[in-house]
Amino acid sequence: MTDKKLRPPFLSALCVLTFIGSGFAFFAYFFTAVFFEKACKLIIEYSSWDSVDQISPLYFTLLMALFCFSLIGAIRMWKFHRDGLIIYILAQVIILFLPSIWIGWDAFSVTNSIFTAIFISGYLFHYKILK
Repeated sequence: MTDKKLRPPFLSALCVLTFIGSGFAFFAYFFTAVFFEKACKLIIEYSSWDSVDQISPLYFTLLMALFCFSLIGAIRMWKFHRDGLIIYILAQVIILFLPSIWIGWDAFSVTNSIFTAIFISGYLFHYKILK
């Protein structure tokens, strides 16, 4: 008999959803930073923005790095490491407020803040089993 911990299904689901969401966002922001000029044309064409003067490849690179940290945090929590929760929360809070700081408060996303609060709450629910 081994002394291996069983991962609660809810923690597993949160981690898998974070792997998918943060992994996808990492690659999306990577390609947006690399192909910035084409991305700017798409942003202007498919959004209400008339100009993309406020953003730069650095903006998307920062978001890419933050989603990488979010992914690292989820991987650490998957392995029952408590520091993963801290890494995840810091990354998500910065992801939440970076657009507002960089672009302006009009860029704040209520939807993103709701999902961030749900995921952080879900991870905090499992705080005791993380070592």
